[in-house]
Amino acid sequence: MRKRHIIYSDKKHTKTGIFSFILGVIVLVSLVTSILLSYAFKGEVPGSFGAVGFLCTLFSAVGIILALIGRSEPEKFYLFANIGLALNIADLLFISNILYAGI
Repeated sequence: MRKRHIIYSDKKHTKTGIFSFILGVIVLVSLVTSILLSYAFKGEVPGSFGAVGFLCTLFSAVGIILALIGRSEPEKFYLFANIGLALNIADLLFISNILYAGI
């Protein structure tokens, strides 16, 4: 017979970690959409695409800061803070690669 381990806890996920995760997803969707539209326009894109890239950079930086704040809160679950941190760092590296490649 299998034992079931039920853990009752009053811990909650950090709100800053959840917000960091949401920002990471928004940035990733925005970047992928911008790149797909850039290919659809065959490189002839308006200047608003550059603004999207700049805002994605800012949102990623804010997401990293929020994830670090969320990870510093005691007695909380850190799942969304960890995922948000990894996602925002990956987004920032993705933006850096786009700028480095000159696309």
